[in-house]
Amino acid sequence: MAATPTIEQFISEWVAAFNAHDLDRHMALYRPDAMLFGAVDDLQDGREAVRSYFAARGKDVRVASFPPPKVRCIGDDVAVTAGHVDFADGDEPMPYRLSWTLVREKGDWKIAQHHGSPRRG
Repeated sequence: MAATPTIEQFISEWVAAFNAHDLDRHMALYRPDAMLFGAVDDLQDGREAVRSYFAARGKDVRVASFPPPKVRCIGDDVAVTAGHVDFADGDEPMPYRLSWTLVREKGDWKIAQHHGSPRRG
């Protein structure tokens, strides 16, 4: 059995999938019952709703930088993260706060809850 990827490796995979606009690869990082509060008011409830949310992002939206977030392990198989991520839409910066609740399932981290909200500068 392969070792569980570190949370840092998980973040790198999330960024790579996001920046590639590869929805299948990206959604494989979320639990089927994942929830997301993003740049719209509505809660995205379930992987298919999360998929639709990310599918609606523009083709020029990408992660410009994702400094290591704070990580707190709640148990062996649950962790929460909180930090900043800098998205960009073309040349326009889009700074966000980002938090996740991660659950380890069958040796892989999955996002159970995702919250992103714009921040000033």
